[in-house]
Amino acid sequence: MSTVSRDLLLRFLENFTDINVIPVKLTTALPSYYRAIANDSELSKIALEKCDSVLQELSHHSPEIVTRCSQLRAIIEASEQPSNLIQEVVNIQNTTDLPFLGREQHMANLIIEEIDLVDYIDEND
Repeated sequence: MSTVSRDLLLRFLENFTDINVIPVKLTTALPSYYRAIANDSELSKIALEKCDSVLQELSHHSPEIVTRCSQLRAIIEASEQPSNLIQEVVNIQNTTDLPFLGREQHMANLIIEEIDLVDYIDEND
């Protein structure tokens, strides 16, 4: 989907909890709108407020609306999270007190961590 106008996204936010305006059959098209909203901090704030009110009163809303709010909230929160990659660049050109290290010693100082996410995911979720 090409860029969506801010006005259209605002109208979408006003109506996305109304099944009569945005029916269930359009559910597969919604994530692209969610991502566009997540890229705008002001629209994200509006969306989170609306979703929070829906999610606090689950019994007053259909499962479809609860799912929409949960998905929108998850996409917004994911866009706010920093990348899990930690990268640090250190300039050692002007450092004079480094001892000479052979190739094997350099490789011994290289730290690469690989984390298997399966260890951290509960199979019941």
